[in-house]
Amino acid sequence: MIELRKTPRTNVIWRAAIKLAEGKVTPVKVVNISSGGLLLHCSGQVEAGKEYHLMMEVPGINQASSEHYQVPCKVRALHARLSGDIYYVGVTFTEISSLHQSLFEAWLSITTRYDHLV
Repeated sequence: MIELRKTPRTNVIWRAAIKLAEGKVTPVKVVNISSGGLLLHCSGQVEAGKEYHLMMEVPGINQASSEHYQVPCKVRALHARLSGDIYYVGVTFTEISSLHQSLFEAWLSITTRYDHLV
């Protein structure tokens, strides 16, 4: 299949939490990443166009280590689609440290090397 998106996505399963508009912190699952954003699965209502605080648990790129990093960031919901009782939410980063952006770039670099083998 040919990827037509501006930035390639990499499938992951990462734990995260999002602070919703009413201040409630809700667990979410990050299911794919790109250099500009994420796709989340969330049980709480997320509205497109709004900005949210997100905290992710990102594994280090050294697979021999069990090290994980807490990555705080701000995201803007681009779309939110309810399927059953889960929202599928596409977000773009509005605020993320350069160090954590480099971690994402490293993850994308490593995984794109192996995508053609699958």
